[in-house]
Amino acid sequence: MSKEYRAQHMSLVARTPLEFAAEEIANSYGNVTSIKRKSLHKFGRCEVVGTTEIDINYLGIDPVHSHTNSITHFSSTNAADTQTLRVEGMIIASGVMLFQAQDISLNGQTKTALSIPLCRVTRIANVSSTTATLGDVYVYEDGTVSGGIPTDLNTVGNVMPATDQSTLFAGTSISGTNYFVCTGYYAYMNKKTTAQADIRFKIKPEYAEFYRSISVSSISNASAVNVKFDPYLIIPTNHDIDMTAVASTTGVDITAGFSGYFADIIWT
Repeated sequence: MSKEYRAQHMSLVARTPLEFAAEEIANSYGNVTSIKRKSLHKFGRCEVVGTTEIDINYLGIDPVHSHTNSITHFSSTNAADTQTLRVEGMIIASGVMLFQAQDISLNGQTKTALSIPLCRVTRIANVSSTTATLGDVYVYEDGTVSGGIPTDLNTVGNVMPATDQSTLFAGTSISGTNYFVCTGYYAYMNKKTTAQADIRFKIKPEYAEFYRSISVSSISNASAVNVKFDPYLIIPTNHDIDMTAVASTTGVDITAGFSGYFADIIWT
């Protein structure tokens, strides 16, 4: 980044938290960004949290994080479903993740190919049909399917439960063309339960494993958590975000989510 550019476009003192985040991205990563295109509110729910750490997602499913575009098919658990749904996720090209959205037309329990294979599925939602699906909708790597459900749940990119008509995944992926400026996260128990749970906010680069970020919080039936980052937490390009939980007993119902802004790279 040239001194002339900084002199023209960067103030000596950040006036807002988002302006400070943009300055930090420039100083730490060398990218000039624009934070004005899109915000994100991501939420998830898991009703079966137990004493082993699992994702805050429907049924605790840990979505596939593939190094190739290996997520290729979809189906519903109900043979009558023919709705058109929206699938959002990432493709990977030369080791870089890029956002990709596509519409899919259900054919009941029949395994059907995506028009664009993906390496991540961050959201599945019924946004264009006036009729709710009767079944849960799975998007997954190719393999054996029974009743519209992959027999190997480790191949699932994500799932949209019929009860919500949207994924319940407290996580997302950040493409190679932007950063994510996370402003905070929350978590709480949905039912009165004599239990405690640790909530973990985790991130990882595309070619590495998840690691615990700067924040771990505990909740109980008497308390929730609402963490506001100050300064904001910057998630670099080509990273994944995942919220997990582990409880003191089984069958704990937890909702969690996070919010923030996308910082699009406009100059490197």
